[in-house]
Amino acid sequence: GTGPYTIVYKENGGADRTASGVVSATSFAPFTATVTSSTTYTLVSVTGSDSCSRTTGFTGGSATITVNSTPSIPIQGTITQPNCVTPTGSISLSGLVASGTWTITQGGTSTNSYSSSGTSYLISNLAPGTYTFSIGNALGCTSSATASIVINSPVTNTWNGSVWSTGSPPVATEAALFTGNYQTTGNLSACSCTVNAGATVIVNSGHTLTIANFVNNNGGTLTFENNSSLLQTSDAVNTGNIIYKRITPGIRRFDLTYWSSPVVRTPAFTLKDLSPNTLRDKYYYWNTTTGWTVILDGTQEMGKGIGYSIRAPQPYDTTIPATYTAVFTGVPNNGPVSVSVGPADKWNLIGNPYPSAIYADQFIVDNQANIYGTLYFWTHNSLPSAAPGSNLATYNNDDFAIYNLTGNATVGGLVGTGASTPGNQNPPLGYIAAGQAFFAKSKTGLNAVFTNSMRVVGSNTQFYKTSNADKADVTIEKHRVWLNLTNTQGAFKQILIGYVTGATNLWDNNYDGLTIDANKYVDFYSINEDRKLVIQGRALPFSDLDTVPLGYRSELAGVFSIAIDHADGDLSTHSIYLEDKVTGLMQDLQISNYTFTTAIGTFTDRFVLRYKNSAVLGTDDLENEKNRVIVSVKNKIIKLSSNSNTENLNEVVIFDVSGKVLYDKKQIGSNQLEISNLKSGEQVLIVKTILDNGYTTTNKIIF
Repeated sequence: GTGPYTIVYKENGGADRTASGVVSATSFAPFTATVTSSTTYTLVSVTGSDSCSRTTGFTGGSATITVNSTPSIPIQGTITQPNCVTPTGSISLSGLVASGTWTITQGGTSTNSYSSSGTSYLISNLAPGTYTFSIGNALGCTSSATASIVINSPVTNTWNGSVWSTGSPPVATEAALFTGNYQTTGNLSACSCTVNAGATVIVNSGHTLTIANFVNNNGGTLTFENNSSLLQTSDAVNTGNIIYKRITPGIRRFDLTYWSSPVVRTPAFTLKDLSPNTLRDKYYYWNTTTGWTVILDGTQEMGKGIGYSIRAPQPYDTTIPATYTAVFTGVPNNGPVSVSVGPADKWNLIGNPYPSAIYADQFIVDNQANIYGTLYFWTHNSLPSAAPGSNLATYNNDDFAIYNLTGNATVGGLVGTGASTPGNQNPPLGYIAAGQAFFAKSKTGLNAVFTNSMRVVGSNTQFYKTSNADKADVTIEKHRVWLNLTNTQGAFKQILIGYVTGATNLWDNNYDGLTIDANKYVDFYSINEDRKLVIQGRALPFSDLDTVPLGYRSELAGVFSIAIDHADGDLSTHSIYLEDKVTGLMQDLQISNYTFTTAIGTFTDRFVLRYKNSAVLGTDDLENEKNRVIVSVKNKIIKLSSNSNTENLNEVVIFDVSGKVLYDKKQIGSNQLEISNLKSGEQVLIVKTILDNGYTTTNKIIF
């Protein structure tokens, strides 16, 4: 017949259904659009517009037709709103068609389409406005649209001198705009910071201004007082100058301070700009090959990440210390800073390039391929002395506080004449303050790199002419003891021995620090692999069977003391023994200091640090051991006898109280010995006796 046609069919054997107006060779799917499952349809009749009808003889009298489900509405995920860093927003959609390709259709403020595959998708670059999203599958079926999604305009929070435009201080996603004067009352965060002409903004001491993007001083004044910080978390480009102040501890005229600039400026910010009243030839930089080099008149620009040494202003008193306020003016440094530290195995004076503190551990770890991991901070406790044969002042090179991943060691007071004060004994606490320079030794000829990831909130109070941390230390196990070598004349040297995660019992670049050995009077160190260490890291787990050799050098004969300064971890309560191999004495330093007498010289095998007394005896045993060797003196003749006929004397050594050996006889092979004509004045002597079986005893006698 002639179309259009009327078709009668059954659905799954049910009642007749009719589809009218069907055109020849055209699907009549629109008439079954409500079907949502696999269904069997059986043709009953086909009737044309001319009433010609057919009810039998259909080819394939039944058919299975699969009808695809409508896709689910996309699930809305995280919406990221625009801010001063990124002016557009984004949204993540999930629950998308699992197989095949699909097309997301965007409606609303602006239209778009996105074709891809997978069950999730991030739509970005959305300008502020309202949007909906639907998804269509490869078969042409399209979901309903999502609920409206709002992308907000970036918020600028303006301070007009009295109030914030949003009613409260900015949050991290809001741009801060200052059109009036402002002083911080605590830490402040914003997406960006702009200071307009006529506005004066002061970040007070101890406060941190944290900015995610740029700082723009558009003709106003932005001042950071001493110990305050500007922390930026992206590598944005800053414009306009800030004023950054740094107040030193008390300095005297001849004191040197190691500086590093947190700003750059056009025209250049020079060493003289930092300290205009310093003598014209007292500005220095460190040349890795030739050493200190004078920068006459301080005309050199302070480069990023480079350290400089500047003497105090000439009007300062030579003995009475006074603080100095350094004022840096320029564009604040931000983002990666690379500093040449070559050639290999040379000392380099570098410094924190940012107007915020940096985390020393992060700097050490990030640069471990190019520098040795011990940092040296100048304290300058000691007054300079005249160099022999010249009118130049020389400085005590041991006035360095030291830090690595094991911990810190500080320096003591003035040496040799009895200091009236203990000097700057503040140890580095793991944070490098703004403006602070320090020495590090290069491993290669490559660069040391500073990055924003090292920067921290606060922790900016410890500055050396020489903090409680807001950045949490990485959780590592530490058991440490700090030992001091001192005398009553003011000599002082501190060492650290620590059992720390990551350290080994071999040389470790990041955990072991060499002594500088430049103190005129004393040096004190632990020994490992023939290296003299001011800081030694050792492997975990801590074992009380471990032993650590200690050595010292003294240019002063007399009485010294070794004592625990402090300890942490298990060593805060564990016995810590000092063995004197000269006297044979063993002292638990947790109970009392160990006092000894020394001659002038270097002694590398006198002391051993132990955690277990190798000669622990019961009361009865101790009494018996005392009587095992009898020592007597009469008429300048020393007699020794073993209290056993089966235990002969093997060796006898006699020392004076300074440790000097006066007598040493080996392979005696008898249970008695008589010593006459000993060259010694009237004094206390120490007699060390070793029996054939290895037993050792020590006796004091008055000769």
